[in-house]
Amino acid sequence: MAPLSLYDVSIPNIIRHLKTTKALLDKADAHTSGNVAPLCEARLIADMYPLPYQIQRMSDSAKGIAVRLGGAESEAWADDEKTFPELHARLDKTIAFLEKVDKHSMDGKEDADCTFVMGGTERKFTGSSYLLGFAMPNFYFHFVTTYDILRKEGVPIGKKDFLY
Repeated sequence: MAPLSLYDVSIPNIIRHLKTTKALLDKADAHTSGNVAPLCEARLIADMYPLPYQIQRMSDSAKGIAVRLGGAESEAWADDEKTFPELHARLDKTIAFLEKVDKHSMDGKEDADCTFVMGGTERKFTGSSYLLGFAMPNFYFHFVTTYDILRKEGVPIGKKDFLY
């Protein structure tokens, strides 16, 4: 069996989790009989960002991997989603962006320099350390936070919804 590539451990998993997020939003919509406005303002705790922010950061983390490691052209997207249809559209747009990434575009990038500025601080990584130690954990943080916000707000979701 061939070793797993950076692509193999990132893009397919991210797409699957973005689709899972869409399914979680659908369950939330059904649970609230379409009155999702309170969910769009929901946070885990007062000093955390609300649900739309979590989904926007998932999207940006995914795009960052495609750009920094897969050579995709960077696209700036406004973070102005405030409704479930807009969040679904953002997820769909992200999935479409990732589906264009060539499976072999990350080959040989494990030790490549991956440097960017975040919060005014330059961050230096190798391709592998960026993906496995920063980008994927960041993506999963916001995915889990999205799930947790919905669960906290009483949406009847559980482990099987999270994993599948």
